[in-house]
Amino acid sequence: MSSSPIHLGKEPSGPAADGCCAGCPLSDTCSLADPGLARCAVTGAVPPPELPHDPPSVTAGTDLDLTEVVSRGVEKAVGAAFGLGWTDLLAAVIERTNSVDSEGNPVDWGRLQVPRNLLCLAVANIVPIQGAPASRWAADAFTGYGLAALLIPMGAVLTVAGAVCIGTLVGGPIGLLCSAALTVAKGAGQLTWRLICSRLGWIITRPLIWAGVSGLLIITWRALVRLLTGA
Repeated sequence: MSSSPIHLGKEPSGPAADGCCAGCPLSDTCSLADPGLARCAVTGAVPPPELPHDPPSVTAGTDLDLTEVVSRGVEKAVGAAFGLGWTDLLAAVIERTNSVDSEGNPVDWGRLQVPRNLLCLAVANIVPIQGAPASRWAADAFTGYGLAALLIPMGAVLTVAGAVCIGTLVGGPIGLLCSAALTVAKGAGQLTWRLICSRLGWIITRPLIWAGVSGLLIITWRALVRLLTGA
């Protein structure tokens, strides 16, 4: 008793030219292509769907952002310098302390970027700059000069910039030198501003912010100790 081979997914078909795969543009690369199929073995359609006429467009926001990649790389590098994994562990503890708000809605801790802020807080309070961390320098500056600690550097920058701008109006070598210095300063300022406004700006701004906040806390602690001890 002879038996004929059974073709799964096939239906009785006519000539090869009338098969489903005959007019399919993907038949050359399809591993299931068979001229005898009356129905597409992949999609089940008769005939198989046509290829899209327009090329697929990339959705906005799906492009690779190199600045975000570099930003995360810097975050991991700084975290490794202070000990591997401690920021993630501490962030997990903080997030578990209050997972929902007063109305029962889940708290989006990701918006606060807890690990990144913890790293910047550590940089501002641990990394020494000429023998003292940035928070200590901020506290001493506020204690010794008050608001002048902010106004004096700004005044110095404005004074030097004004002198250079006036120097550009003077002819001769001095004017050329001042014009070159003004061009360099303008270019450096634009690059610095772009860096601050980019995704990498937190590398500069957040340690400074945490240094100022920590400096105010140090001043408050000193005042509290002085009040309680009567010193």
